[in-house]
Amino acid sequence: MSIINSLIISLIIIIPLGFYGYIKYQFNSLKDDTYDYLLERYNKDQIQKIETQLTIGSYHYVAFVTFKDEPEHIYEYRRIDGKIKQGTPLPSEEKAPKYKHLEPNNR
Repeated sequence: MSIINSLIISLIIIIPLGFYGYIKYQFNSLKDDTYDYLLERYNKDQIQKIETQLTIGSYHYVAFVTFKDEPEHIYEYRRIDGKIKQGTPLPSEEKAPKYKHLEPNNR
């Protein structure tokens, strides 16, 4: 096998693994940062679940948070300018009181 063939095969293996590793790192980093952010505001017993996902339409990494006292609502958090911020839900003024964990900038 020639050096060029070995190099091509190595790149075929290394590039996807590097991409996969980068995405996993982004997911774990966002999840950890979101958890730390939430712990500044809530008790850890209030947080039911944090799941991270790459949104296809906008290519943003997003953390979806469910609170134990409000399992019917899912809150979205993103890293914006290096800080974790709540994204959605963005309810109307009439519906805002239904959400227990809306942050002031989302009301």
